Amino acid sequence: MKKILSKTLFAVLLLLQIPMATATTIYYEETISSVVYVQVVDSVGDYYMGSGFFFSVDGLVLTNAHVIMDTYTGLPAEYIDLCVIEDEFTVPTCAMSAYVLAYDESYDLAILYPGYYLDENGEEYGDFLDSDTIMALNWPYVDFADNPPALGETLTILGFPQASGSPTVVLTEGVVSAFSMLVDDLVWYFTTDAIINPGNSGGPVYNYEESVVGVASAYSTNELGGSYGYVISSDTVLYWFLDLVDQGLINEEFVAEAFANDYIEEVGTTYEETTSDTGSGEVEIFSDVDFGDDNAEAISYLETNGIVSGYPNGSFKPNNPLNRAELMKILVEGAGYDPDENSYKNCFPDVAEDWYAKYVCFAEEEGWVEGYDDGTFKPESYVNKVEAVKMLLEVMNVDLETASNKVYTDVKLGQWYTNYINTAYELGLLEEDADSYYYPDHEITRGAVSENLYRLLIQL
Repeated sequence: MKKILSKTLFAVLLLLQIPMATATTIYYEETISSVVYVQVVDSVGDYYMGSGFFFSVDGLVLTNAHVIMDTYTGLPAEYIDLCVIEDEFTVPTCAMSAYVLAYDESYDLAILYPGYYLDENGEEYGDFLDSDTIMALNWPYVDFADNPPALGETLTILGFPQASGSPTVVLTEGVVSAFSMLVDDLVWYFTTDAIINPGNSGGPVYNYEESVVGVASAYSTNELGGSYGYVISSDTVLYWFLDLVDQGLINEEFVAEAFANDYIEEVGTTYEETTSDTGSGEVEIFSDVDFGDDNAEAISYLETNGIVSGYPNGSFKPNNPLNRAELMKILVEGAGYDPDENSYKNCFPDVAEDWYAKYVCFAEEEGWVEGYDDGTFKPESYVNKVEAVKMLLEVMNVDLETASNKVYTDVKLGQWYTNYINTAYELGLLEEDADSYYYPDHEITRGAVSENLYRLLIQL
């Protein structure tokens, strides 16, 4: 199926008032029975799974794009099944095949619709399940919240994580820990300390009213920062839906049923402003960085948090090499420091009172960087990949692991940088796949160092 969106990057109304609770309690049957186990078979016959949820009266399912993608073809998988439950005690039954209405890998969202009933062998049979047929089944579905959650608000996540060892739906709970913005006033995704594991992807994330505030998307788990989950916000879902309306794939009435009018007006205003500026719903982080580009998520996060900035013409130049002065600014600010320019200067013959002096001199005092044999720092010299990784790990005070095996073909054991590279790899900071070439002496780019730093910061 052709990807239907440009690169951009992110329901029965509950009329009863829900009492506040000190522990997680599910009040509505639809909250659980609308959750879907999504089973996918790729082009080589391998099975994968994720989660999703019914969000419309005619059986549409929202999930992550990465749940339904075939990595071998780069397209949605040909075989997708919807496995449903009646309650929290029920093992999912793969009752229907599914087809893709829309998907966008930049937002990591996909909409599925039921196809045919499945027999006990998983084969399609009978007539196509059109909207009237699905509506006659009165299949349970859930509403989206009227607004995104607040910092510290409690969240409930439902899905089918593999790690649980349970064949039934699994509930985890946490709070909103941080936000990353799609644009100035819309949340792209938020971080939570609720447990998210493989298999949770695409599942619903609820507020205390059991309305959907987002879609579980990703997780990070390692010894450095523990476990955090990442949730695509309802802001992003609604923004994408408005783009689908413009493309004629869903209608305005459908969106009005799923979201509150005030919410639609708020997000719609931003969508219209973006559309008038770009000619589409495409969101730009910088003039040369869209949400679908490599390292876009990292660059957006660092820009939102004031760690990186663009050039006067509005560009970021993600493919440009990075010099030593620029790298020290990014790393020192990324570590949360703002050195006093009057206290940190004149630490090298070629680092006097320039804009970067406070970063370089602070890093030199901390023992993170040294000069060259001639005593200079060479702030304008470009940094290669292993130098950048070394500085990153030292500035962020990461303990090194002793390398016992080769991760990359061209990173041999016993090199001065091997422990740095292996440690960064084990922490998930590097983009390069294992057993490939790392090219340690290549210059690092602004986009690549943004990615490395971002992957570390979200674990701290």
